[in-house]
Amino acid sequence: MTAPMQEGRQAGTDRRRSRVTAAISAAQREGTPLTASTIARAAAVDRAFLYRHRDLLDTLHPPPLFWTHVNPSGRFELDMNAHLDLAAAAAAQLPGPRSGEPATV
Repeated sequence: MTAPMQEGRQAGTDRRRSRVTAAISAAQREGTPLTASTIARAAAVDRAFLYRHRDLLDTLHPPPLFWTHVNPSGRFELDMNAHLDLAAAAAAQLPGPRSGEPATV
């Protein structure tokens, strides 16, 4: 590739990057959802451009380490030593399938 071709490609990439950054800024100002499709459509670039430039994509979707302190489900601990009392459940008188009589176990 010749030097003028390389410079032309770099200039095209720089123009697309500036359009993407402007689209991200506008979306943040307006409260528009930050998705790759929305930003690519607003900047008139292909979505693949965002996936090739990880720094732009990380602006849309912060890396997972950013959210490690958030636990939306709350704290959940599983006690593997606690068991259901199946003997008590088997001894319970359950009604039969079609009558009100207790079922025999």
